[in-house]
Amino acid sequence: MFKTVFRWELRALRRDPAFWAALTFGIVALGFALTNGERWRSHLGGVRAAAAQQDVSARETARATATRINSGQQPASFFDPRNALVYANYLMSHYAVLPATPLAALAVGQSDLLPSALPLTPGRLPSLADGSEPENPHRLLIGRFDPAFAVIFLFPLLIIGLSYALLAGERERGTLTLMLAQPLTLQALLVGKLVPRILLIVGLLLVFAAISAANVPVSAWPRLAIWFAVAIAYTAFWFALTAAVVTRRGNTATHAVTLAAAWLTLTLLVPTLVNLVVKTMVPVPSRVELILASRAATDQATAERSKLLGAFYEDHPDLAPAGGDGLHGADFITLQLVTGQRVERDLAPVLARFSDQLARQQRLVEKLQYLSPALLAQSAFADAAGTGPARYAWFFEQARAHHSELRAFFEPRALRKEKFAAWDDVPGFYYVEEPIISVVTRLAPAVGALLFVALGFGLLSWLALRRQIVA
Repeated sequence: MFKTVFRWELRALRRDPAFWAALTFGIVALGFALTNGERWRSHLGGVRAAAAQQDVSARETARATATRINSGQQPASFFDPRNALVYANYLMSHYAVLPATPLAALAVGQSDLLPSALPLTPGRLPSLADGSEPENPHRLLIGRFDPAFAVIFLFPLLIIGLSYALLAGERERGTLTLMLAQPLTLQALLVGKLVPRILLIVGLLLVFAAISAANVPVSAWPRLAIWFAVAIAYTAFWFALTAAVVTRRGNTATHAVTLAAAWLTLTLLVPTLVNLVVKTMVPVPSRVELILASRAATDQATAERSKLLGAFYEDHPDLAPAGGDGLHGADFITLQLVTGQRVERDLAPVLARFSDQLARQQRLVEKLQYLSPALLAQSAFADAAGTGPARYAWFFEQARAHHSELRAFFEPRALRKEKFAAWDDVPGFYYVEEPIISVVTRLAPAVGALLFVALGFGLLSWLALRRQIVA
């Protein structure tokens, strides 16, 4: 009897204009979302290419300027590329670049907030606040219409629109009693009517996954499989929630309003409340405090630079200028180095507090996101696509290590007062991708939580139908 209900429901859906409208809407939404995502991925690729070109141009300009100075065609000035630290801190255009994954088009994530090209110089610690691509604040507020956005916000509406009248509609038309007069249980009727709709949504996702797989390298398929698993788990949640509502007593209007309220609560209201709770319990660190601390540390280091310089020459007597006995015998670069080291040392506790506060904020978000399937899915989609905070943190750690490498390359040459000409020997940044098992480990709890809650709603709907039969 289940097969009969299934075939009848397929026939009814094919004759229903709402079904074709929903199918068309889903296809258009996913196509438009993927187009938008591809545009953003191309933009990220353009940022990477521009960073590489600026690096090449800076080296060519330094080489040409040094040639003119050496030949006497141009007088030497402070911005002399033959001075290692002058070139490194003022003339060099060096970036640590995070390459966009092939799946960056599926979820913009935090790639429009955090920089994919991080400028690096030996004299300044890198920071993810150094954005490389300015963005419209209004666009950042509403988010980008990417495939993740379509699945999170629009697919639940498709599911609700196709399923809210599964049983109440039959009851209101007076056909439910006639159908149950056949050798058919209420559970089999619900499953037979629900399965075609599940196949529609899952079919859309499968076609989308196949198109995406055809346009990305095989190496990106594991991430695509994770992304698709999140989408299936999120879809399962909404089908289960819908089933739990439509199996309760009530008319079609009641079920439609209840499901619409659930969508509004879980996708908009709860995320807003989570954001408010996070900002209240773990407020964003004050930038004013950091600026004031930086100024105070700089002023203190400047006031004590004679003492700092003396201590430096005691540790490095071979670098002391001949005939110089203090501040007047020192060059500007050495002064900059010693004062910069003191400022960094004084600022280290402040920066550590900032990092700890941001880490606490992230940990709180990771806990509270389980209150909303939309938040959970959004985070998982971004992580699977390689645009989430975890991959940026991985990138930033490598950028910090490369910053230390730059210092080790430039500072000894500057202190030895060598005439610098090794512009092409500056160590480059090479990003190493994190193991895919790390991504799977992070996202397994999110997928498991969505499926577990979906299973719970499915059980509730099954029990509700049993009670109706007994009654």
